[in-house]
Amino acid sequence: MGTSAASVTETAEHLPIPSSYSRIVARELGLQERELPRLLQGTGLSTDILLPGDETQLTGLQQLQVLENAWRMGNVPEFGLRLGRQLQPSAHGPLGYLTLSSPDIITALVSLRDFLPWRIPFAQLELRQGPDWLDCSLKILLPAQPEERRMLLECFVLLVQAVVESLLRRDLTEARIQFDFPKPDYSDAYPDYLHSPVAFSQSHNRIRLPAALARVSNVSGDPEAYALAESLCRRLLEQSPATGSSMSDRVRRLLLGQPAGTLNEDDVARAMYVSRRTLARRLEQEGTGFREIRERLLAELAARHLQESHSSVEAVAATLGYHDASNFRRAFRRWYGMTPGDYRRQLAADDQ
Repeated sequence: MGTSAASVTETAEHLPIPSSYSRIVARELGLQERELPRLLQGTGLSTDILLPGDETQLTGLQQLQVLENAWRMGNVPEFGLRLGRQLQPSAHGPLGYLTLSSPDIITALVSLRDFLPWRIPFAQLELRQGPDWLDCSLKILLPAQPEERRMLLECFVLLVQAVVESLLRRDLTEARIQFDFPKPDYSDAYPDYLHSPVAFSQSHNRIRLPAALARVSNVSGDPEAYALAESLCRRLLEQSPATGSSMSDRVRRLLLGQPAGTLNEDDVARAMYVSRRTLARRLEQEGTGFREIRERLLAELAARHLQESHSSVEAVAATLGYHDASNFRRAFRRWYGMTPGDYRRQLAADDQ
């Protein structure tokens, strides 16, 4: 028995979607504070959801309205491609960490398939392994208009491409990409975003990977340190207020949501839709500053790493974004008045 349009719409109304994706939309549009209400027009949502640190969940129809507003505001036909380019694995929180730490490509894609409904419930990924191809079929569960549906499918394909390329450490050129919608007017832009051949008006929406790629190993990083970083960030994010109204709370949560050391003050200001000077002024009104927030956070993470893992000081330093372990040791002494080694010895003595 088929599913009625009414039941699909009803389901869409109850699909919880993290507000973080609307923040990515706002950043891609390069919006300023005064422009944020236009992006949310017709959703009934406050502009607070577009500030880092807010964990409000949108319904599927609210997310569609945001995309429609964005498409009209940007007046860029290929906006779906531009938006999809921002959906690197790190944009998906623990789901991104899970895929990046997978031992091979097939495991990463299985993780994406299994946990995608938790993070992006309006999208579904199906995998089918054949002798020659690994088919990654895409399905959008929202009753979207053609423009919004095309945007979502473009974003989805770019997400799968980003996961595979993160493990390959090169462009994915040997795949085959198929869309069921007609060739758009801006099709000449596709090679700037998708690195494999694209075909339109097909019977499926899918990205076909050569079967040999499925077992390509992931050689990146230290899996133990990566898993530890994910666990610590997840717990710390849960401890922070989900809808904290202070600017310092939002800066802290933004820093926690990205690998340590990857965001500077300019990056944070852009994420808040303000200038660096405005960010500094608002933090000063709360009795703090960007550097102070970052230092406190790094100190807290460093102590937790040393206390809760057996990783070397060098591994902890690398996890926190320090390219030189000696710089980390100096920073730790500034924070705690002792070296990381002395800190661990003190912890061991306290446990006896």
